[in-house]
Amino acid sequence: MVLKLANSLKIVFYKGVFYKPETIIKIRDNISIFSNKKKHEFNNYFKPTKILSPFKLNIKYQKYKKIFDIFSKKIRQGETYQIKICTKYRNKSSINPINFFWRLMKSNASPESFMIRDKNYSIVSCSPETLLLKKGNKIITKPIAGTLRKSKKSNRSSALKFFRNNIKETKEHNMIVDMERSDLSRVCVPGTVKIDKEKYVEEYRHLFHYVTTISGSLLKGITIKNIIKSMMPGGSVIGCPKVRTLELLNQQEKENRNIFTGSFGYIKFNKDMRFNIIIRSILNYKNTSEISAASGVVLDSAAKKEFNENFIKAKSLLELFK
Repeated sequence: MVLKLANSLKIVFYKGVFYKPETIIKIRDNISIFSNKKKHEFNNYFKPTKILSPFKLNIKYQKYKKIFDIFSKKIRQGETYQIKICTKYRNKSSINPINFFWRLMKSNASPESFMIRDKNYSIVSCSPETLLLKKGNKIITKPIAGTLRKSKKSNRSSALKFFRNNIKETKEHNMIVDMERSDLSRVCVPGTVKIDKEKYVEEYRHLFHYVTTISGSLLKGITIKNIIKSMMPGGSVIGCPKVRTLELLNQQEKENRNIFTGSFGYIKFNKDMRFNIIIRSILNYKNTSEISAASGVVLDSAAKKEFNENFIKAKSLLELFK
């Protein structure tokens, strides 16, 4: 399903890629590689990492503040309730994605992590967010809305206390949970959409996230297309309401997000499927590496805090290039 919006940005990367991998790499304590490619062809795909230029941020704080102020006005006018501003770190480089992914999993393992290495691009991701998990007639989504930077004294208990006592984080989380419940309700039996686990904390290397798990029972006759149309793009990385918020983002974000805030996953022959939200990811394409991050703007947000939050989210990926 393609959502057509006015002022859509030019697509730089592929809209979507579907294929059966030629090589599968299992990373546990050791690396195991299973490939149907000839050895000499396979080895050419994994050259050493070369960093050709330092990272540059596409939007400086002054520009971010202008966009923030525009969106804050739109929120006060009732055009949107929450909106996510994307910033990008970009450098010239060619990377060894297996090396990056292995290091990332040792330092910042995440439940929706993945790596792809194709002929002219690679993606390395430590995404923590499950957009949808379907098994049989049951479907689950786990929206993340709320981020806290870790300190030497912080732990899960103190993070949970912070989130519960923070009005801005609570508003942001409630809005996204309500939207995801609404998205599930389009494809689920009335009365079956419920919160399985509400407002809990997940811990990662540099931050804590505020998470809720929501589930439902699918209606008979619901297709894969119906589910994807209802659930994508994930609201937690766009804002709400979805369509108007996407229109506002397209007016102010001058660069396409490429893979960022898209989804990666699989569909089985029995129609079970799992898709994440592509965040905390590196896209290396045509010898350019790109790391994107976005934080939520609501009525009580502060521009400097949200701008700095984007850096916290990108930090574990930026460290791979050191």
